[in-house]
Amino acid sequence: MKLRVYLNMYGKRYFVGLLEDTTDRRIFFEYAPEFIKTGIELSPFKLPLKSGVFEDEKRTFEGLFGLFNDSLPDGWGLLLLDRKLQKTGMSVEQITPLQRLSAVGKRGMGALEYEPETEEPLNKADGLVLDMLAKEAEQIRLGYDSAALDKLLALNGSSGGERPKMLVLVSDDKKTVIPDGEGRQGFSPWLIKFTTSTESSDFGKIEYDCSVKAKKYGINMPETFLFPSEICGGHFGVKRFDRCAKGKVHTHTACGLLHASHRMSTIDYDGLLRLTQALTRDVREVEKMFRLMMFNVRIGNKDDHSKNFSFVMNEDGEWKLSPAYDLTPSEGINGEHTALVNGKGANITDDDFKAVAKRFGIKRNNP
Repeated sequence: MKLRVYLNMYGKRYFVGLLEDTTDRRIFFEYAPEFIKTGIELSPFKLPLKSGVFEDEKRTFEGLFGLFNDSLPDGWGLLLLDRKLQKTGMSVEQITPLQRLSAVGKRGMGALEYEPETEEPLNKADGLVLDMLAKEAEQIRLGYDSAALDKLLALNGSSGGERPKMLVLVSDDKKTVIPDGEGRQGFSPWLIKFTTSTESSDFGKIEYDCSVKAKKYGINMPETFLFPSEICGGHFGVKRFDRCAKGKVHTHTACGLLHASHRMSTIDYDGLLRLTQALTRDVREVEKMFRLMMFNVRIGNKDDHSKNFSFVMNEDGEWKLSPAYDLTPSEGINGEHTALVNGKGANITDDDFKAVAKRFGIKRNNP
Protein backbone atom coordinates (compact mmCIF):
# COMPACT_ATOMS: atom_id res chain seq x y z
CA MET A 1 0.00 0.00 0.00
CA LYS A 2 1.19 3.52 -0.78
CA LEU A 3 0.11 6.70 0.97
CA ARG A 4 0.85 10.28 -0.01
CA VAL A 5 1.59 12.47 3.01
CA TYR A 6 0.69 16.16 3.02
CA LEU A 7 1.31 19.00 5.45
CA ASN A 8 -1.63 21.41 5.64
CA MET A 9 -0.30 24.09 8.00
CA TYR A 10 -1.55 27.66 8.49
CA GLY A 11 -3.49 27.54 5.24
CA LYS A 12 -0.61 26.24 3.08
CA ARG A 13 -0.51 22.67 1.78
CA TYR A 14 2.71 20.83 0.91
CA PHE A 15 3.35 17.35 -0.49
CA VAL A 16 5.67 15.89 2.16
CA GLY A 17 6.50 12.47 0.75
CA LEU A 18 5.46 8.87 0.24
CA LEU A 19 4.79 6.07 2.74
CA GLU A 20 4.85 2.48 1.50
CA ASP A 21 4.51 -0.87 3.24
CA THR A 22 5.36 -4.38 2.09
CA THR A 23 3.70 -7.77 2.49
CA ASP A 24 6.05 -8.58 5.39
CA ARG A 25 4.84 -5.37 7.17
CA ARG A 26 7.98 -3.30 6.67
CA ILE A 27 7.30 0.42 6.26
CA PHE A 28 9.37 2.89 4.23
CA PHE A 29 9.20 6.67 3.86
CA GLU A 30 10.88 9.11 1.52
CA TYR A 31 10.64 12.92 1.56
CA ALA A 32 9.64 14.60 -1.69
CA PRO A 33 12.55 16.64 -3.14
CA GLU A 34 10.38 19.77 -3.29
CA PHE A 35 9.52 19.44 0.40
CA ILE A 36 13.18 19.14 1.37
CA LYS A 37 13.69 22.55 -0.24
CA THR A 38 11.19 24.13 2.20
CA GLY A 39 13.52 23.48 5.14
CA ILE A 40 10.57 22.55 7.39
CA GLU A 41 11.82 20.06 10.01
CA LEU A 42 8.71 18.13 10.97
CA SER A 43 10.48 15.58 13.19
CA PRO A 44 14.13 16.55 13.61
CA PHE A 45 15.37 13.73 15.84
CA LYS A 46 13.98 10.54 14.27
CA LEU A 47 13.08 11.66 10.74
CA PRO A 48 15.44 14.50 9.77
CA LEU A 49 14.78 16.43 6.58
CA LYS A 50 17.08 14.86 3.99
CA SER A 51 16.95 12.71 0.89
CA GLY A 52 16.89 8.92 0.99
CA VAL A 53 14.57 6.10 2.01
CA PHE A 54 13.91 5.77 5.76
CA GLU A 55 12.91 2.69 7.75
CA ASP A 56 12.50 2.43 11.52
CA GLU A 57 14.16 -0.90 12.15
CA LYS A 58 13.43 -0.75 15.89
CA ARG A 59 9.69 -0.80 15.05
CA THR A 60 8.64 1.11 18.16
CA PHE A 61 5.27 1.85 16.51
CA GLU A 62 4.91 -1.24 14.29
CA GLY A 63 7.41 0.28 11.87
CA LEU A 64 5.82 3.74 11.65
CA PHE A 65 7.94 6.75 12.47
CA GLY A 66 6.66 8.72 15.45
CA LEU A 67 5.76 11.63 13.16
CA PHE A 68 3.05 9.51 11.53
CA ASN A 69 2.14 7.50 14.61
CA ASP A 70 1.06 10.78 16.21
CA SER A 71 -1.69 10.94 13.55
CA LEU A 72 -3.19 7.66 14.76
CA PRO A 73 -5.65 7.38 17.62
CA ASP A 74 -5.07 5.11 20.57
CA GLY A 75 -7.37 3.81 23.25
CA TRP A 76 -10.95 4.77 22.39
CA GLY A 77 -10.17 6.07 18.90
CA LEU A 78 -8.25 2.92 17.99
CA LEU A 79 -11.15 0.78 19.22
CA LEU A 80 -13.55 2.63 16.92
CA LEU A 81 -11.20 2.52 13.95
CA ASP A 82 -10.45 -1.18 14.25
CA ARG A 83 -14.13 -2.00 14.87
CA LYS A 84 -14.97 -0.24 11.59
CA LEU A 85 -12.22 -2.01 9.63
CA GLN A 86 -13.29 -5.36 11.10
CA LYS A 87 -16.74 -4.82 9.60
CA THR A 88 -15.07 -5.13 6.16
CA GLY A 89 -14.06 -8.68 7.04
CA MET A 90 -10.55 -7.97 8.32
CA SER A 91 -9.19 -9.28 11.61
CA VAL A 92 -7.35 -6.96 13.99
CA GLU A 93 -4.13 -8.84 13.21
CA GLN A 94 -4.52 -8.09 9.49
CA ILE A 95 -4.99 -4.34 9.88
CA THR A 96 -1.83 -2.43 9.01
CA PRO A 97 -0.69 1.00 10.26
CA LEU A 98 -1.04 2.44 6.74
CA GLN A 99 -4.63 1.21 6.48
CA ARG A 100 -5.35 3.03 9.74
CA LEU A 101 -3.67 6.20 8.45
CA SER A 102 -5.73 6.00 5.27
CA ALA A 103 -8.87 5.78 7.41
CA VAL A 104 -7.75 8.87 9.35
CA GLY A 105 -7.16 10.76 6.09
CA LYS A 106 -7.57 14.51 6.59
CA ARG A 107 -9.28 14.23 9.97
CA GLY A 108 -6.27 13.60 12.18
CA MET A 109 -4.92 15.70 15.02
CA GLY A 110 -2.22 18.11 13.93
CA ALA A 111 -1.54 19.18 10.35
CA LEU A 112 -0.61 15.97 8.51
CA GLU A 113 -3.02 14.50 5.95
CA TYR A 114 -3.00 11.17 4.11
CA GLU A 115 -4.24 10.15 0.65
CA PRO A 116 -5.94 8.08 -0.58
CA GLU A 117 -8.52 8.55 2.17
CA THR A 118 -10.84 5.61 2.84
CA GLU A 119 -13.32 7.26 5.22
CA GLU A 120 -15.61 10.14 4.37
CA PRO A 121 -16.07 12.83 7.06
CA LEU A 122 -19.49 13.88 8.28
CA ASN A 123 -20.67 16.91 6.35
CA LYS A 124 -24.06 17.34 7.99
CA ALA A 125 -24.57 20.50 10.01
CA ASP A 126 -27.12 18.81 12.27
CA GLY A 127 -26.83 19.63 15.95
CA LEU A 128 -25.39 16.84 18.12
CA VAL A 129 -27.00 15.66 21.35
CA LEU A 130 -24.10 14.99 23.71
CA ASP A 131 -25.93 12.74 26.18
CA MET A 132 -27.22 10.51 23.36
CA LEU A 133 -23.75 10.15 21.85
CA ALA A 134 -22.29 9.46 25.29
CA LYS A 135 -24.73 6.54 25.73
CA GLU A 136 -23.89 5.16 22.27
CA ALA A 137 -20.16 5.47 23.02
CA GLU A 138 -20.56 3.52 26.25
CA GLN A 139 -22.36 0.70 24.39
CA ILE A 140 -19.44 0.41 21.96
CA ARG A 141 -16.90 0.58 24.78
CA LEU A 142 -18.64 -2.33 26.50
CA GLY A 143 -18.45 -4.41 23.30
CA TYR A 144 -21.99 -4.02 21.99
CA ASP A 145 -22.84 -3.13 18.40
CA SER A 146 -24.16 0.36 17.74
CA ALA A 147 -25.75 2.06 14.76
CA ALA A 148 -23.78 5.16 15.74
CA LEU A 149 -20.37 3.56 15.02
CA ASP A 150 -19.81 5.45 11.75
CA LYS A 151 -20.84 8.76 13.31
CA LEU A 152 -18.66 8.28 16.40
CA LEU A 153 -15.70 7.27 14.23
CA ALA A 154 -16.09 10.35 12.04
CA LEU A 155 -16.39 12.54 15.13
CA ASN A 156 -13.34 11.02 16.81
CA GLY A 157 -10.75 11.94 14.16
CA SER A 158 -7.47 10.64 15.62
CA SER A 159 -7.75 11.86 19.20
CA GLY A 160 -5.90 9.71 21.74
CA GLY A 161 -6.63 8.54 25.25
CA GLU A 162 -8.82 5.85 26.76
CA ARG A 163 -11.97 7.89 27.36
CA PRO A 164 -14.59 8.26 24.58
CA LYS A 165 -14.36 11.67 22.93
CA MET A 166 -15.25 13.55 19.78
CA LEU A 167 -13.88 16.39 17.68
CA VAL A 168 -16.59 18.93 16.95
CA LEU A 169 -17.41 22.55 16.22
CA VAL A 170 -18.92 24.52 19.10
CA SER A 171 -20.81 27.78 18.78
CA ASP A 172 -19.39 30.83 20.53
CA ASP A 173 -22.25 30.77 23.04
CA LYS A 174 -21.55 27.04 23.76
CA LYS A 175 -25.18 26.13 23.05
CA THR A 176 -24.77 24.34 19.70
CA VAL A 177 -22.44 21.44 18.84
CA ILE A 178 -22.08 20.21 15.25
CA PRO A 179 -19.74 17.77 13.44
CA ASP A 180 -16.23 18.99 12.70
CA GLY A 181 -15.66 20.25 9.17
CA GLU A 182 -14.72 23.36 7.29
CA GLY A 183 -14.59 26.60 9.24
CA ARG A 184 -17.97 28.08 10.02
CA GLN A 185 -18.57 31.60 11.30
CA GLY A 186 -19.46 31.69 14.96
CA PHE A 187 -18.04 28.20 15.62
CA SER A 188 -14.62 26.94 16.70
CA PRO A 189 -13.01 23.45 16.91
CA TRP A 190 -13.32 21.68 20.26
CA LEU A 191 -12.68 18.24 21.78
CA ILE A 192 -15.39 16.91 24.10
CA LYS A 193 -14.90 13.90 26.40
CA PHE A 194 -17.52 11.51 27.75
CA THR A 195 -17.50 9.89 31.18
CA THR A 196 -17.60 6.06 31.23
CA SER A 197 -19.49 3.76 33.58
CA THR A 198 -16.22 2.81 35.31
CA GLU A 199 -15.56 6.42 36.37
CA SER A 200 -17.15 8.80 38.80
CA SER A 201 -20.13 10.59 37.26
CA ASP A 202 -18.35 13.83 38.17
CA PHE A 203 -15.17 12.98 36.22
CA GLY A 204 -15.86 15.67 33.61
CA LYS A 205 -16.31 18.27 36.34
CA ILE A 206 -13.11 17.10 38.04
CA GLU A 207 -11.12 17.65 34.83
CA TYR A 208 -12.78 21.02 34.31
CA ASP A 209 -11.92 22.10 37.89
CA CYS A 210 -8.31 20.99 37.30
CA SER A 211 -8.15 23.11 34.14
CA VAL A 212 -9.30 26.15 36.13
CA LYS A 213 -6.66 25.45 38.81
CA ALA A 214 -4.01 25.04 36.11
CA LYS A 215 -4.73 28.49 34.69
CA LYS A 216 -4.45 30.03 38.16
CA TYR A 217 -1.16 28.16 38.63
CA GLY A 218 0.24 29.81 35.51
CA ILE A 219 -0.08 26.82 33.18
CA ASN A 220 -0.76 27.63 29.52
CA MET A 221 -4.22 26.11 29.00
CA PRO A 222 -6.68 26.30 26.10
CA GLU A 223 -10.21 27.50 26.80
CA THR A 224 -12.24 24.83 28.63
CA PHE A 225 -15.95 24.39 29.35
CA LEU A 226 -18.21 21.97 31.21
CA PHE A 227 -21.09 21.09 28.89
CA PRO A 228 -24.29 20.37 30.84
CA SER A 229 -25.61 16.82 31.06
CA GLU A 230 -28.59 14.97 32.51
CA ILE A 231 -26.70 11.67 32.85
CA CYS A 232 -23.50 12.82 34.56
CA GLY A 233 -21.90 15.84 36.20
CA GLY A 234 -21.10 17.34 32.80
CA HIS A 235 -19.08 16.66 29.65
CA PHE A 236 -15.60 18.20 29.72
CA GLY A 237 -14.66 20.20 26.62
CA VAL A 238 -11.44 21.88 25.55
CA LYS A 239 -10.77 24.16 22.59
CA ARG A 240 -8.31 22.52 20.19
CA PHE A 241 -4.80 24.00 20.07
CA ASP A 242 -3.96 22.14 16.84
CA ARG A 243 -6.36 24.46 15.01
CA CYS A 244 -6.24 28.23 14.60
CA ALA A 245 -7.85 30.97 12.51
CA LYS A 246 -5.44 30.22 9.64
CA GLY A 247 -5.99 26.46 9.66
CA LYS A 248 -4.12 23.49 11.08
CA VAL A 249 -1.10 23.56 13.40
CA HIS A 250 1.68 20.96 13.22
CA THR A 251 1.75 19.12 16.54
CA HIS A 252 4.19 16.43 17.73
CA THR A 253 4.15 14.51 21.02
CA ALA A 254 7.22 13.75 23.10
CA CYS A 255 6.34 10.12 22.44
CA GLY A 256 6.54 10.61 18.68
CA LEU A 257 9.56 12.91 18.72
CA LEU A 258 11.74 10.51 20.72
CA HIS A 259 10.09 7.17 19.92
CA ALA A 260 9.51 6.90 23.66
CA SER A 261 6.53 4.56 23.99
CA HIS A 262 3.79 5.90 26.23
CA ARG A 263 2.82 2.38 27.28
CA MET A 264 5.72 2.19 29.72
CA SER A 265 7.88 4.56 31.76
CA THR A 266 10.37 5.48 29.02
CA ILE A 267 11.10 9.13 29.83
CA ASP A 268 11.40 11.14 33.05
CA TYR A 269 11.02 14.87 33.63
CA ASP A 270 14.75 15.44 33.14
CA GLY A 271 14.31 13.89 29.69
CA LEU A 272 11.27 16.07 28.97
CA LEU A 273 13.17 19.18 30.03
CA ARG A 274 16.17 18.22 27.87
CA LEU A 275 13.81 17.63 24.95
CA THR A 276 12.25 21.06 25.47
CA GLN A 277 15.72 22.64 25.57
CA ALA A 278 16.90 20.90 22.41
CA LEU A 279 13.73 21.45 20.40
CA THR A 280 12.72 25.00 21.37
CA ARG A 281 16.10 26.47 22.37
CA ASP A 282 14.10 28.80 24.58
CA VAL A 283 14.55 28.93 28.36
CA ARG A 284 10.98 30.23 28.71
CA GLU A 285 9.62 27.01 27.23
CA VAL A 286 11.84 24.97 29.57
CA GLU A 287 10.41 26.92 32.51
CA LYS A 288 6.88 26.12 31.26
CA MET A 289 7.70 22.40 31.26
CA PHE A 290 9.14 22.73 34.78
CA ARG A 291 5.97 24.42 36.00
CA LEU A 292 3.85 21.71 34.38
CA MET A 293 5.92 19.08 36.18
CA MET A 294 5.23 20.79 39.50
CA PHE A 295 1.51 21.10 38.81
CA ASN A 296 1.18 17.42 37.87
CA VAL A 297 2.74 16.48 41.20
CA ARG A 298 0.59 18.97 43.13
CA ILE A 299 -2.70 17.56 41.78
CA GLY A 300 -1.57 13.93 41.72
CA ASN A 301 -1.65 13.52 37.95
CA LYS A 302 0.43 10.38 37.69
CA ASP A 303 -0.64 9.62 34.12
CA ASP A 304 2.19 11.85 32.91
CA HIS A 305 3.39 9.63 30.07
CA SER A 306 5.13 10.73 26.88
CA LYS A 307 1.93 11.23 24.86
CA ASN A 308 0.63 13.76 27.35
CA PHE A 309 3.29 16.32 26.42
CA SER A 310 3.29 17.94 22.98
CA PHE A 311 5.01 20.65 20.97
CA VAL A 312 3.57 22.88 18.26
CA MET A 313 5.26 24.64 15.35
CA ASN A 314 4.47 28.32 14.80
CA GLU A 315 4.30 30.09 11.43
CA ASP A 316 8.03 30.89 11.61
CA GLY A 317 8.90 27.22 11.96
CA GLU A 318 9.76 27.58 15.66
CA TRP A 319 8.81 24.92 18.18
CA LYS A 320 6.91 25.80 21.36
CA LEU A 321 5.54 23.69 24.20
CA SER A 322 1.87 23.12 23.48
CA PRO A 323 -0.88 24.16 25.88
CA ALA A 324 -1.36 21.55 28.61
CA TYR A 325 -3.99 18.80 28.41
CA ASP A 326 -5.24 15.69 30.23
CA LEU A 327 -4.69 17.21 33.66
CA THR A 328 -6.57 15.11 36.21
CA PRO A 329 -5.70 13.25 39.42
CA SER A 330 -4.86 9.62 38.62
CA GLU A 331 -3.50 6.65 40.54
CA GLY A 332 -0.64 5.69 38.25
CA ILE A 333 1.04 2.28 38.22
CA ASN A 334 1.73 1.21 41.80
CA GLY A 335 0.79 4.71 42.87
CA GLU A 336 3.77 6.30 41.10
CA HIS A 337 4.18 8.97 38.44
CA THR A 338 4.93 7.62 34.97
CA ALA A 339 7.55 10.35 34.51
CA LEU A 340 9.97 10.34 37.44
CA VAL A 341 10.91 13.56 39.24
CA ASN A 342 14.54 13.60 40.35
CA GLY A 343 14.52 9.81 40.04
CA LYS A 344 11.40 9.39 42.18
CA GLY A 345 7.88 8.31 41.24
CA ALA A 346 6.36 8.90 44.67
CA ASN A 347 6.95 10.90 47.86
CA ILE A 348 8.20 13.81 45.77
CA THR A 349 9.18 16.84 47.85
CA ASP A 350 10.16 20.44 47.29
CA ASP A 351 13.80 19.36 47.58
CA ASP A 352 13.29 17.27 44.44
CA PHE A 353 11.95 20.30 42.59
CA LYS A 354 14.97 22.31 43.75
CA ALA A 355 17.37 19.63 42.53
CA VAL A 356 15.75 19.55 39.07
CA ALA A 357 15.68 23.35 38.91
CA LYS A 358 19.39 23.52 39.76
CA ARG A 359 20.31 21.03 37.02
CA PHE A 360 18.51 23.10 34.39
CA GLY A 361 19.38 26.57 35.66
CA ILE A 362 15.77 27.41 36.47
CA LYS A 363 15.14 30.16 38.97
CA ARG A 364 12.43 29.11 41.40
CA ASN A 365 9.72 31.72 41.07
CA ASN A 366 7.11 28.98 40.66
CA PRO A 367 4.33 28.37 43.20
